[in-house]
Amino acid sequence: MISNRLPARMRALAMELKVLRARTGLNTRDATAQIGTSTATLNRTEKAKRISHITDIAALLAIYGVTGPERARLLEMAENLDAREWLESGDRLLPWLRPALAGFESVATTITAFAPTYVPGLLQTPAYLRALMAFADTDDHGRAERVAARLERQKVLTKLVSPKYVAILDEAVLQRPIGGPEVMAQQIHWLIGRAALPHVKILVIPFKHGGYANPGTFSKLEFRSEPPIIYVENDGASGFLDSPDQVGLFQRHTASLEKKALPPTDTVNFLKCMAADYERS
Repeated sequence: MISNRLPARMRALAMELKVLRARTGLNTRDATAQIGTSTATLNRTEKAKRISHITDIAALLAIYGVTGPERARLLEMAENLDAREWLESGDRLLPWLRPALAGFESVATTITAFAPTYVPGLLQTPAYLRALMAFADTDDHGRAERVAARLERQKVLTKLVSPKYVAILDEAVLQRPIGGPEVMAQQIHWLIGRAALPHVKILVIPFKHGGYANPGTFSKLEFRSEPPIIYVENDGASGFLDSPDQVGLFQRHTASLEKKALPPTDTVNFLKCMAADYERS
């Protein structure tokens, strides 16, 4: 039975169903008339306030014209709504998690990202991103698709109403010359420009501040009226954590990392020095 925590799968399915309905041009009354249920019921489904029967989800997907692998994915999601966590790996990772992550980012009020190895996805320049994709285990078409999807996700930071965004970077992110000195200088200048936006804060943990407990790459997504979700990312498995204990752990990690980092103004000065170093290379 669903607990009071609003599982990530349930929220992701609700968002996707709402987008699919909008794409067909149907309002909730038209959609429910075709499957024989009430408008209130569909509204609650699209707000992640109820678990819909799998046959109702299948009927909605039919009138929305969803078939093949996408239909199978959404139906499987609907059958596993109350799992303690939502982790994917291998071939399932991108098609399952990318829509959910972009959806959560688009409605979040605050996003806090910790990056111990690479610049966070929402802050990557196209050149830096393409240099990273050279290491991806996919063909040229797959790399191009990933680049396009990530650049599309970045638009969340330039919306009329954008979330507050906090990026905490280890100095190692800046010292590793992905793509070479020119690409890195461009990337760091981009970070400086992003940090000037009123809703963006960038913090760097310099080597001189010593060691710290490293939780790995993650993003904490906070929302206006729903509990936070944690997105974790690594090679073995990536996905979403939503239980209060898990969220609490990463909230403590976030607070600890922010204390370890340089404040925003010092971070910008640090970035300027790093960019100058690359430009002299």
